[in-house]
Amino acid sequence: MTQKNEKLVLENDKVRVLRRHHKPHEAQGEASRGDRLIIYLEDGRVTRTEGGKREEIAHSAGDVVWRPKSRHVIENAGEGVNEVLIVELK
Repeated sequence: MTQKNEKLVLENDKVRVLRRHHKPHEAQGEASRGDRLIIYLEDGRVTRTEGGKREEIAHSAGDVVWRPKSRHVIENAGEGVNEVLIVELK
């Protein structure tokens, strides 16, 4: 299921690719995701909360990170747009 700030880009039997866009200080509702790659398209900062633990993550355009399956909330902590591609493995 996609959230209001996400667009499904591609889906097949191996992956699901979402493009997510957050305005400055915008948060998404709690999301449950499988194992995935996150590709940051903009420089910025996000606040990620999972299991009561909150962390701030700074990133640069082009950064790629691996995240295991999780249930979390993401908020754009920066003053600019935060845009990412999420490549979720099936």
